[in-house]
Amino acid sequence: MGEKEFVFKRSFTDGKQRRLVFNEKEFKFEDKDFGNNLFTVFKKEEITDYRFGIRWIRFEFTYGREYQIFVRNKENKVIKISFKSYFGRKKNILHNLYRDILTDLWNYYFEDIIDNFIKKHNNHEQFSIGDVLFTKEHIELNISGIFNQKKVVIPWDKIRTRVYHTYFSIYSVENPSEINRGYNYKEDWNTNVLHSVLRTLLKQKKIETYD
Repeated sequence: MGEKEFVFKRSFTDGKQRRLVFNEKEFKFEDKDFGNNLFTVFKKEEITDYRFGIRWIRFEFTYGREYQIFVRNKENKVIKISFKSYFGRKKNILHNLYRDILTDLWNYYFEDIIDNFIKKHNNHEQFSIGDVLFTKEHIELNISGIFNQKKVVIPWDKIRTRVYHTYFSIYSVENPSEINRGYNYKEDWNTNVLHSVLRTLLKQKKIETYD
């Protein structure tokens, strides 16, 4: 795929042009202001999770938005990519930048992670995405009980999903009102990975179909 570079300012209070670079070996972001090396670098094989969303900027009324993307590695270090729009200024340009960065994160790094999870399942290996355990026969996940969270098991043929603008929902077709869990793209790590892996496997098993 070669190398892809984005250059942008994070806000009008941070006038520095920040460079974000993707290539097949590493991911790096110019998030430092001082020193010889201004980049934080993650090797491709170190990358494990991401999450993303829009934070609305408010003071009595909404006057801006912050586009946020977080990428985490195996050592639990996090790179935060963000940029802000105030009073709608450059909103369309920044929204397209946000969309393009997410697309390239997927293409350069997370598509391979997803493919690896699917291969593991097809080889009858167990694995987890966040708190969801995938096995040959079922998935296990935590749902909210009366006093605390409890773990439930949903056999593959009983799993159903729904996609909303800001979150992804998993539920049991047998008892959807009680056995369900939502995962937020902005707050929960790897919700988009969970969404892709689970729906790919459900489609392979002919349990759910999608347009």
